[in-house]
Amino acid sequence: MAMEQEIATVGQRLEEMLTGNALQEAVDLLASVHPADQADLYLSLGTPEFRETFLSLLSAEGQARLLEHLDEEERGQIIERMPRASLARVLDRMENDEAVDILQELPPAEMARVLSNMTTASEIAPLLEHREESAGGLMTRGYVALHKDMTAREATTFLRLRRPFAEEAYYLYVLDAANRLQGVVNLRQLIVADPDTRIEAIMTPEVISVAPETDQEECARLIQHYRLRALPVVDEEDVLRGIITADDLMDVVRAEATEDMYRMVGLDVRESALSPVTTALRRRAPWLLVNLMTAFIAALTVRFFEDTISKVATLAVFMPVIAGHGGNTGTQVTTLVVRSLALGEVTLGDTMQIVGKEVVFGLAHGLIVGLLTAGLALSLSHNGWLAGIVLIAMLGNVIVAGVFGTLIPLGFRAVKMDPALASAIWLTTFTDVIGFLMLLGTGTLLVSKLT
Repeated sequence: MAMEQEIATVGQRLEEMLTGNALQEAVDLLASVHPADQADLYLSLGTPEFRETFLSLLSAEGQARLLEHLDEEERGQIIERMPRASLARVLDRMENDEAVDILQELPPAEMARVLSNMTTASEIAPLLEHREESAGGLMTRGYVALHKDMTAREATTFLRLRRPFAEEAYYLYVLDAANRLQGVVNLRQLIVADPDTRIEAIMTPEVISVAPETDQEECARLIQHYRLRALPVVDEEDVLRGIITADDLMDVVRAEATEDMYRMVGLDVRESALSPVTTALRRRAPWLLVNLMTAFIAALTVRFFEDTISKVATLAVFMPVIAGHGGNTGTQVTTLVVRSLALGEVTLGDTMQIVGKEVVFGLAHGLIVGLLTAGLALSLSHNGWLAGIVLIAMLGNVIVAGVFGTLIPLGFRAVKMDPALASAIWLTTFTDVIGFLMLLGTGTLLVSKLT
């Protein structure tokens, strides 16, 4: 809250400067603000005119840092209005992977036009060949290369001359004359080594690396598992093509987690709480309509048992209880399986083990909640047969929820689809229908005992 108030205060001061045409004071104010806070400040400005003036006060370097801290939608609006020659100068000052992300948002003809005006085009163009969500699409060419015959003193002198960015210098990659990766030296090893020690003596020859086509989720898993600061990307001949920094993969992890969470409930990954109503309708309504269709299936299931419900109305009291608890139980399982798949903790080969575990869990948990629900049924109806039917339906539906909560995401993975794809919607269809069938079907068989 304090940060928001500070941004609001600075934003008010900035608007006063822009209104009074005190542009140099505004430039000085912006120079004192971190790029991440500049992004918040830009969004806080009240009119498009103020925002345009704000951008004009920043250098190409400043605009590059600002774009890196804006979300995709706001960034896209700026890029759409920016002259292509100006955009080329801005992209020249961005990290390679960030520049590639922006270029890939442009129509092909516009991309070619901007790229032709960039001084870093020779570095950027090879990165455009790879999928955006692959290691090749994430990597940057900004790394420090050493030769194994250099001494620690020579390497240190080279670093002073090169003056690399902080994220580039933590790992120093040892390459041969053909740029093949031979080892890695971290900065601490270099600093503490005797000045006359050869790099070959202090490098680690076994390097964790990935191919350009490796999926970004696998890259994130390797970074986390091995506690790396960066991950080299090599081709089939072990030639170093670039590196992926941990900072870049933090954004990937956040985006993947958000995507999984959204897709489980049928939300578009671009949706936000502040999206226009028309956009929300276009993105959210389709899956909600699918959910409505699946609810119709549950309603038609109930229709077959109208006669039973008319004779034993108390059964209707427990329909939402059994269906709802089954849905909640299954959603827990689906969430666990989707996340475990994303983290690489489980594979399709673990299907039977997970199903077996959930069956045992369903028996134990279903018995507990079934007895509690049966107790309520007994207190309401004073009929032991009704209590038994409720117990059986609750126990059975909880077991079914665990099994389908496991099989739905694993089934999607087996056919090469996103395991999170509206899993919760499909799951609740099964738990509703099967819960109703168990409760009302058993009630129909034993209706003479209930009336």
